[in-house]
Amino acid sequence: MKKRVLDAGKSLQLAGIVAAAVLAIVLNVLAARHFRRWDWTSGKLYTLSTATLSTLRNLQEPVQIWVLLGGGDPLEQSVKQLLLSYTAETDKLDIHYIDPDRDFVALQDIRKRFNIDVDRTDQGRIVTDAIMVVARGDRHWFLLPGDMFEAAGEDTQAKPREEQAITGAIRSVLGGEKVKICFTTGHGELSLQQMGPDGLRVFRDILEKNNYEPVTIDTTEPNAYEPFKGCAVAIIARPQGPFAKDEEARLRTYLLEGGSLLATLGPINGTGENGMSPPGLADALAPFGIALDEDFVFEMAPRLAIPRTKNAQFVVTPKDHAVTAGLVPADASHQPPRVVMAIARSLHRVQADATISDLLVTSDEAFGRRSIAGAADWTDAPDKRPQDPGGPLVVAMASERAKIGPSAPHGPRVVVIGARSVMQEQDWTEPRATRGAAILVENAIAWLAAKPQILDVPAKAEVAAGIKISDAERSDVRNYVLLLLPGAVAFLGVAVALARRSTERRPRTREPGKADKSQKKGAS
Repeated sequence: MKKRVLDAGKSLQLAGIVAAAVLAIVLNVLAARHFRRWDWTSGKLYTLSTATLSTLRNLQEPVQIWVLLGGGDPLEQSVKQLLLSYTAETDKLDIHYIDPDRDFVALQDIRKRFNIDVDRTDQGRIVTDAIMVVARGDRHWFLLPGDMFEAAGEDTQAKPREEQAITGAIRSVLGGEKVKICFTTGHGELSLQQMGPDGLRVFRDILEKNNYEPVTIDTTEPNAYEPFKGCAVAIIARPQGPFAKDEEARLRTYLLEGGSLLATLGPINGTGENGMSPPGLADALAPFGIALDEDFVFEMAPRLAIPRTKNAQFVVTPKDHAVTAGLVPADASHQPPRVVMAIARSLHRVQADATISDLLVTSDEAFGRRSIAGAADWTDAPDKRPQDPGGPLVVAMASERAKIGPSAPHGPRVVVIGARSVMQEQDWTEPRATRGAAILVENAIAWLAAKPQILDVPAKAEVAAGIKISDAERSDVRNYVLLLLPGAVAFLGVAVALARRSTERRPRTREPGKADKSQKKGAS
């Protein structure tokens, strides 16, 4: 009887184990078929919007994504968690994670395939200019660190934009067109194909990384009746000869119909009495209230001028505008990159129905030489003459007219920089402290080609992006970590040691009536 009871108990145990195993299998199958991720973050950072879900569920072809973030990058975990939410909605995403510090072979392969620049930080970590590449067939889209977040009002706050950036990149490789940036030729402009001081090859690569399509247009061809058709932005990069009247008329028509222009127009050597030639763009710029002065700017302030260049190369002061973002000091302790210009002319305003803004100005000690005839014989900066305008002189302006239609993202826009040195290769190879001209040009392109944001992917709430600590607070933390905390631990250790020593010296006493166990055993 007892044996039967034991056998029945074992059978019940075995049946329970089998039932538990079957239940586990069923639960795993159900979980796989009805997978759902739970987002417990306060701002629902990893909960996808309806627009993103629609984009993912309508994917018909595979889309490849390469993530070039290492384990020490602050964006790495956030991007990975968001992409897990993407892959939970579709099986059409092929995602590859590459750690630049560890996956050397894979990094070299992706570097050659997409022409990605690789650099090393002061701490020895490898970083790339693009942190994500989204591709389908021969179409690809770069995502940069700045695409992933937007700085909020406070230094310690940021608005995550990962979902907007990644969803926008997927839509772009599915059929969206890249913004076309058109560089004029035919007047001795800088060349998109050349490297070195007369080339724009470095700038072209930067534009492609920012998902623009740089192309060349020759406005001097006889049948170039609409040379700017399809151009989001036209760029005139350091012409060395004037534009003809018919070219100027076509540029003016393009701008007034909603186009945008970036022009770097330094003084042009000529055979005139003053040694200069006008660029032939006065009529095209007049509707925007910008006029070019025929002069050569010299900066005489010692703190701004570079003496070895006869004061023709100097540092300018940026004024607050979207084009100068990151170049205007926020406070006395902020030292943004400086904007260095050379071979510059001044600009002035004329009456026009447009919003005009000064971007860069000289000091009060600068002046504009109205004649450079005989400049080859100058051994130093020339003297200011009575007819030469004095500083401060404006050397860069931005202007915007009213929208030409309700659906236009903005009105016609123009940025004119009166210097020949801006947009050269060296601007992007300068140390950060003097790389302001490169930042200015990149900001100008972004402002001129600005498109409406993806509104169907709502922005996320602000999150903490850091802690702002003043010098006094930093000193308090240092004193706490190096002095107060170690001192408190040392004091506690000394107190414990003294207490133990005092107890060890005290003689042990037994309570009356209690005998030692060893004595009791001996007595027994």
